[in-house]
Amino acid sequence: MSEEKAPTDWAADVKRYVPDADDGVIAKIVSYCGIALRTRDASMVSFTDAKETDRVRENYCKKKLGLEEPDDVLDAAIAAVGKRMSDTNFRNRVTVYYLLAEHFGKLSLFGGAAAAATVVPLMAAPPEAAPPAASAPPAPVADVPPAPAAPVAPQALAGAPTAGVGAAAGSAGGGGFVGYAAVVFVGAAALMLVAAIAGSYVAGRFDKEAPPPAAPAAPAAPVAAPAPVAVPDGAGIVSEVVEGRPKVSVYFDVGKNEIAPDFAAAVAPVKAWLEANPADRVQLSGFTDPTGNAAANAELAKKRAQAVAAALTAEGVAADRIDLVKPDDTSDEASDLAGARRVEITVTPG
Repeated sequence: MSEEKAPTDWAADVKRYVPDADDGVIAKIVSYCGIALRTRDASMVSFTDAKETDRVRENYCKKKLGLEEPDDVLDAAIAAVGKRMSDTNFRNRVTVYYLLAEHFGKLSLFGGAAAAATVVPLMAAPPEAAPPAASAPPAPVADVPPAPAAPVAPQALAGAPTAGVGAAAGSAGGGGFVGYAAVVFVGAAALMLVAAIAGSYVAGRFDKEAPPPAAPAAPAAPVAAPAPVAVPDGAGIVSEVVEGRPKVSVYFDVGKNEIAPDFAAAVAPVKAWLEANPADRVQLSGFTDPTGNAAANAELAKKRAQAVAAALTAEGVAADRIDLVKPDDTSDEASDLAGARRVEITVTPG
């Protein structure tokens, strides 16, 4: 019997459970997961690993979806997703996050239609699978590394970068609500949402709104998995090509905003693109790892983005073509902490 392979077509996998799933929402969840989808292990959710399901509850359900239900309710919903996806050994992170957002009526956070007051039940099995048997539900310092007494082993990242530059540089976190099928979380629609973007800053100024997210080029098309890249274990720079455009990720040491050497060589493809496309712009977004104080982390992420903006200007990129855009969540759920401490440089249409 051939070994079952992990899915890489995120949209197709989601639609095994939600045939009319919103492609735009799927694309934004893929973007939110970011670096966690670049390796096979990190792109899957292990429902037998308590630390990982705790991360899904704390980082995704509470921080991203803004849920305030008790932990036992959130844990039961996560376990319900795992049971619903029990037809496969590979429960991918994108599908898990979509099902949880749909259940709690939070697809609108990713651009989906506003949810009704009654959340979507999780007990339905995928179209091709028989319904599961009923069972009872299962019973601050900024940017700091894990405590030595309980180290977190980073996931091994497979593959090599398209073009890596610089010295070595910087974790994300299950089946039908069988016993809770009748539970209706009427209060879900009344939860206060944290502002997705607290503000935008452009070339060090806070006087411009962040540009609206680009609409998916082909909403009905499957979302391809990003090519694997090697993440440095400290300060470093990785250059790659994503969907035909250059992209540079600048990684930082813990609590620092100093840029690694060879920055000029890494951003040369970005400069060349801007010279060939005068209307296009460059966008910077800063991230930190999820450890430590959230407010201090947000400030550190901004300082990192401003440092990269200054370095781009020094390389000849006009300041008025640089947009510093604060992401929805500066504390990133990367597959390892080192991968979260970064600034992403992307080219956007003019």
